[in-house]
Amino acid sequence: MQVDVPTLVLVNLIFSLRIAPLIVVGVTIIRTLILFTGQKREFEDWTRNPLMTFMTILFAIPSAVYFGIQYIVSRLFGTKVEGIGGSTTYGEVTLFLKVDKPPRVIVVLLSLFTTIIVSIFLALMLFVIPGVVYLDLPIALFCWYVAVGVLFNTSIRSGDLRLLLSALKKRPRSGIIELLTVMTALIVFYSGLMVVVA
Repeated sequence: MQVDVPTLVLVNLIFSLRIAPLIVVGVTIIRTLILFTGQKREFEDWTRNPLMTFMTILFAIPSAVYFGIQYIVSRLFGTKVEGIGGSTTYGEVTLFLKVDKPPRVIVVLLSLFTTIIVSIFLALMLFVIPGVVYLDLPIALFCWYVAVGVLFNTSIRSGDLRLLLSALKKRPRSGIIELLTVMTALIVFYSGLMVVVA
């Protein structure tokens, strides 16, 4: 069967844009609920949250893929990255970018949006490719594993919020204007996208 690759890519891109808000909200809710199962005070085990720790270990490879995408996108947007920092919260490993100085608010938001879209697009392609190319089952299962893991990581992280707050503190007046402008543009964009696709 001959595959129309440009059409496949375009359809996946449009679908990625369309479902991005649902994915981000859904994954953030799921991760938050898992985090709530952790112990808040003293703990006797090796982790405060065995479930989140298990999920973190299970999706270690897809997590590396997601944070690799975030790193590349940040560099493409001109963010001067010092390195990758990390912190643990009840068994959850949260990586975030350490920057020399916070970029403008609009750069932070566009970088985050692009990271999310690219991640969802990659995950959808990994879901579809095995059936289109007829890959062997072990390779297909690995593709689906990476796809699910990347989607599980596609959420708003504490490092993202920390960087956004730093950018707002550096330029409070223009930062608020940029934040409102981007949010308004996204609302208009998604309103138009839903109308066109429907």
